[in-house]
Amino acid sequence: MIVEINDNKYNVKVVTSKDDMSEGLQGVTELPKNEGMLFVFDEPQTVGFWMKDTLIPLDIIFINEDLEVISIYKGQPNNTDIAEEDNVKYVLELNINSGVSEGDDLEIEDEEDDKTGKMIVISSNGDSQMELEGGERIFSRKNTKVLIKQAKKADTSKSDSDYKRLGKSMFKYLKIQDNNKPEFVELKDK
Repeated sequence: MIVEINDNKYNVKVVTSKDDMSEGLQGVTELPKNEGMLFVFDEPQTVGFWMKDTLIPLDIIFINEDLEVISIYKGQPNNTDIAEEDNVKYVLELNINSGVSEGDDLEIEDEEDDKTGKMIVISSNGDSQMELEGGERIFSRKNTKVLIKQAKKADTSKSDSDYKRLGKSMFKYLKIQDNNKPEFVELKDK
């Protein structure tokens, strides 16, 4: 699976079982710069990680259900101190000094994101304004998902920082879209 954070993409192994989680990256002697491991929990919870039997230094990145970085622990090889964090849905392990910071947003590329189909543009009264049938996109599905999630969070919290994050993402994605060449995607036969 591919995850993106700070415009860097990482090919990560996804870990969901307790056995795989407890093993993690133990015994690994080298981790390529663009690789890592993503631990996925069923629901947000308090988690603890340590570096016992881990031979390389790692950034252990705690992430909430809104895909926002809560904190980063600098893990040193074979250290048995436990890094603990509350409200964690994901933990991403990357090489130490990855450049990831608290407050950064994680984007997960899903295989479903690659599928194209009919898109309906809805007006404010709920009527269809337009149908896009050639695979045209205003924003990528991945970016749209991020914007929707951030908009819901800002609407719920009414927090200036959440609205600021939403605005920052919107302008980032508009800039990307403005610099993209026009692209039309052929629909695949099912």
